[in-house]
Amino acid sequence: TTQVDIGLDFGLLDNRISGELDYYVKKTNDLLLNEPIPGTSGYTSITRNVGSLENRGLEFVLNTKNFQTENFSWSSSLNLSTLDNEVTSLPGGDIVSGLNLVREGETISSFYVVEYAGVDPDNGDALFYRNTENADGSFDRSTTANYSEANRVVMGSPYPEFMAGFTNNLNFFNFDLSFTFQGEWGSSLYNSGGKFQSGNARYEDNQTKDQLNRWQNPGDITNVPQARMYSTNGQQDSSRYLEESDFIRLRNLTFGYTLPGSLSDRLTVDRLRVYFTGVNLLTFTDYSGFDPESTYDNLGNSNIQRGITFYSAPPAKTFTVGLNIEL
Repeated sequence: TTQVDIGLDFGLLDNRISGELDYYVKKTNDLLLNEPIPGTSGYTSITRNVGSLENRGLEFVLNTKNFQTENFSWSSSLNLSTLDNEVTSLPGGDIVSGLNLVREGETISSFYVVEYAGVDPDNGDALFYRNTENADGSFDRSTTANYSEANRVVMGSPYPEFMAGFTNNLNFFNFDLSFTFQGEWGSSLYNSGGKFQSGNARYEDNQTKDQLNRWQNPGDITNVPQARMYSTNGQQDSSRYLEESDFIRLRNLTFGYTLPGSLSDRLTVDRLRVYFTGVNLLTFTDYSGFDPESTYDNLGNSNIQRGITFYSAPPAKTFTVGLNIEL
């Protein structure tokens, strides 16, 4: 791995405004990847040094002291970063592992799935795009209810293209408040539990509320196929269960109160502070699953399969009440 960084640090107005601007290019050769091998060997893959990868992006940090008086202070820190990930060389050709793909010119672990085309309004059948490549390099965008006639295509990345964090610290007399928002944009998450949770009665799991919008009568326009008990109608792996996982989250918040010196002296302590801390308190997202940051634990040993969730528990939401005593 080789990396080049170019950076600029700056400070203005006696450093009331300061920050950093960095650009990086990181190149990795001889990637360790699980390359498929013939099943006659008794194994499905072997780990080899194959291919090259490049990451590049910008990182920006801005620190500000917004107010600074005897009884009130407010400071902020904003950080922004971008990520452009690309496989630059793969001599052995594509590597497909489950729903993920390693292909030259694409993001590593790109999603490689059949493209869902909605529902036939005449009969409620789930439809898929054929995506057969024509001689001129274009793709056949006609639809079919026969899943086996549809070809897989690259449809997103498990890695965000843009990330941001925003932290604030405020002090007002003896009160203090700090909080951090974090966000990610540009990545996708495959809800592999969707075929059970949003499966038009194919399985007996509790169903998501979107099933109320299922096709029921000829002419209905919807993306949810007709419910057919124990019958497959759109539950196959496809972009139907692939969603954007953009989110903004209140990652942590702390609110505290420090007793005045006169009161702490009476208690024979130097300082006494009570506080409340919350973690993962709020999440703003259009992702329909449990959590946009959840992941399938069973894929932890794979170096290719990424961005997949299966009934995965979200990060814990925690509340803490504490007492700091300095003697």
